[in-house]
Amino acid sequence: MNDKKNQEQVERFFQHNPFEDPLYLKKYVKDHPDHKMAWYLLGREYAANGKQAKAAYCFAEAGEIYEAFERQKAVVEKEDLDKILQVKPSSDHKNRNKKTARWKWGVLAAFLLFAYIPTSVDNVSNKPNASDFAAATATVPSEVKIEAIAVKEAVSPLPLQSGTRIYYGRGNLNQDLAQMIVPNNSLWTSSLLVEGHTTPDGKWIEWYTSLRILLGVERSDTNKGQSQVQYYDPKTCHCEPADNSKVAVIVENWRQEREEAVVLSSAMDAFQQKTGTLPERAEQLREPYPQNLLPGLTPQMEAMFPKMLIEKKEGLPGKDSQSGASTMPDTASNPAGAQKQNPGQQEAIASSPGEAGASLSSPLQEPLSILVDKDKHRLVLVSGNFVIRNYPVGLGGTKTPEGDFVITEKVRNPNGKSNGDFGSRGMTLSDTLYAIHGTNKPASIGKDESLGCIRMLQADIEELYDMVPQQTKVKIGKGIIPDSGDGKPGEGNGTGKPATPFKAPLQTEDSNPKKTYKWLD
Repeated sequence: MNDKKNQEQVERFFQHNPFEDPLYLKKYVKDHPDHKMAWYLLGREYAANGKQAKAAYCFAEAGEIYEAFERQKAVVEKEDLDKILQVKPSSDHKNRNKKTARWKWGVLAAFLLFAYIPTSVDNVSNKPNASDFAAATATVPSEVKIEAIAVKEAVSPLPLQSGTRIYYGRGNLNQDLAQMIVPNNSLWTSSLLVEGHTTPDGKWIEWYTSLRILLGVERSDTNKGQSQVQYYDPKTCHCEPADNSKVAVIVENWRQEREEAVVLSSAMDAFQQKTGTLPERAEQLREPYPQNLLPGLTPQMEAMFPKMLIEKKEGLPGKDSQSGASTMPDTASNPAGAQKQNPGQQEAIASSPGEAGASLSSPLQEPLSILVDKDKHRLVLVSGNFVIRNYPVGLGGTKTPEGDFVITEKVRNPNGKSNGDFGSRGMTLSDTLYAIHGTNKPASIGKDESLGCIRMLQADIEELYDMVPQQTKVKIGKGIIPDSGDGKPGEGNGTGKPATPFKAPLQTEDSNPKKTYKWLD
């Protein structure tokens, strides 16, 4: 059988979704009794349903495939074989538990990768070597040519191509890998899997810290059935990770682009809340005071607007209704209308519905909102359970009210100056005398010295002002933000990285010199 027929056979095999259709698996092994991987999958199906005798028989037929995955020989007792020959396998496959689903995806990832991910504590200390994979690769059916490598320090990073796709994984690693390696399109040849650091309580994800780069996958330009995996995180493979300095640049650019996407999406939602309809033009988001939602839009945001508008009109506000994957457009998918943040650097594309990454989660899907914790004297900007920024603030103790508010006004240089009591930016809360604003008393940050307002350092308030539109929800309370690493005060991005604050261009008139502000400073 030539390579083309081999590839067609594999495609037909997976089109029937063998993981959900054991009847097809049984028929397949009957028609292809030499297909050891099919025997192995059928055996795992039986094992997951407690039919150990039948499973043992299938594992024996799987031979070296079973041995490669299970690290042991398959043994079938005579009495078990007799039972198998006498009893017709059950066709009931509708009621499976979660454990069954987990092994199916685990087997798929292993089938595609033959990657070494230890399944017991005893294996953790044994770092993989080339021989670990040589044995497994030797047993791979000829239909599939997948290469997995355990990276040594001397191995250089994969030569990622332009159009690298970024996946944000928050689920089963094997399932994530399977979807990365078997995409439904051929628009890209490289991908990266990343995730954020969780807070100690496990409820929040610290987006404002560096993302963990778990691994990279590159498909062959000449043979789309062949992929190479490179590990960048030692906890993922228990191996010597590759140098991630080059791919870290790609991930950081993608992280910043995701922030621009959620700012744009939040502003469009805010416009709809204020007017009852979505904006038809991007410039409607940067109208002059008092309708100013944002001071301006970056080139990336301008390029994202048309596609995002279509998606919102279709009822897809950033996620597919079935998969939960991102539909926030990336300018890399339509680079003609966008200006790269860093010319000469590679582009990154986020997963979107209809592609293999559709069940992989994508970050920053929820509108931006603000939480202010009176106990911790911190203000955090969040999107769902992602903490995007974490700033220190000054409060007024019991004078600072608790409850739910919205930003109803945004003004630049309140009272006509940037160095007054309210600093260079101010945002009114629910048309009251309470506001989030700057201060000319930086020593008051972290203390209860205001008359009730929320004080911020200049660089911090200026960044927050650029990110949140009017209509942003604000919640003030106690014990409402996570215990997590704090950003350094006054550096403009709540991360201790002053070189990368979010900054929107000034494209409108958002000052109000005719009004004297009397917020409760």
